Formats: sequence, C-alpha cells, structure tokens
Amino acid sequence: MDVAKIHKRAFPDSALSKLGLEATRRYYEWQLLGPHDTYAIGVFEDDLLLGFCFGGVFRGALNGFLNKNKKFLILLVASHPWLLFNPIFFERVKIAFRSLYQKKKAIPAPSLSTDNHKPAFGILSIAVDPLQQRRNLGRMLMERSEAEALEKGFSRMGLTVHPNNSKAIGFYESLGWIRRNDPSGNWSGSMEKHLS
Repeated sequence: MDVAKIHKRAFPDSALSKLGLEATRRYYEWQLLGPHDTYAIGVFEDDLLLGFCFGGVFRGALNGFLNKNKKFLILLVASHPWLLFNPIFFERVKIAFRSLYQKKKAIPAPSLSTDNHKPAFGILSIAVDPLQQRRNLGRMLMERSEAEALEKGFSRMGLTVHPNNSKAIGFYESLGWIRRNDPSGNWSGSMEKHLS
C-alpha cells in the first residue's frame, strides 16, 4: 500500500490515481505477481518508503491488470462517472478498452538470456514522494536499475514519459537517456538508453 500512496502523491492527475488507492495497489501487485521479470526496488529511511522503481521485462503490464481486475474497475468507474469528464482519464479509458478487446497474440515468456533479439530492460514506473524530492533519490533508483540491467546482460533500457513532462524528460536526459522517434519521425514520449 505504501507504493500506491507514493504513486498517488507523485502523480495526482494520473488515471490510476483518480481510481483510488485500491486500484493503484492492485496495479502494482499485478506488476509484482504477473508473468513479468520484474525488478522492483525502493529507497527507505528507517521503515518509511521514500520512492520506488519498477523495472524489468513486462508482459501484459496493462492488459493483464485490466483482465484480472475487469469487474472491479468497471464498478469503480460506474460508481464515479464524473471521472469520464477528465480528459486524461477518458483517454486512458479508451486505451484500456482498445487493449482489452484487441486480438490477442501468443507472446513467448521473456528471457533473461543475452542475445541480439533481447527486449529492452524497461522502466515501467519510478516515483519519489514529493516531500522527499531534491535528495537525488530518483537518480539512485535509476542508477541501481541500470546496474541491474547490466548484471542481467541487457544492452539497452527503455521507458515512456508524457511528452509534456519537461521536468522528467530533463531528469532522464541528464542520466544519458535519448528520445526515440516513432517510424513516422514523431516523438511521443519513448526514450532509451544504450548500456556499455
């Protein structure tokens, strides 16, 4: 539940935060227990969680969460219909419906072997409690995640950030991340880092 609380404080306008603590808790529980190769770390002071990072290779990070919690989420939105008037939330609901009802393909389990076809080590989520910022905790989390990716034999890392989040983009770029354009040459928030 501490991860959910930090997520909600760090991203108060996110669709997940708008759904509440229980939905957020279920989302991160799925990331830990689903069919992923998850590397989850936290920064603590005494027993207090100050920040976290979820990285690794994720399979069905969104679809699996939606499928596992479909009834709960439908009831939640039905009991809070005003959420649909929030443009960010409404956009996420459209993405969720598309991902739930698109034709599913068989996806092989992610492998941690070192080969040229290996996926990137993804950063799914990183958050630091807003009251704890300016202590380099985010940098510590990212550097430890990068070390884990190297230990596992990954040659690159990837993440997605909202294109309007200039603070986060600047943070990632200060750590050596670069923007990755889509095939049409546009940038929609995808970033990568090549590891040495």
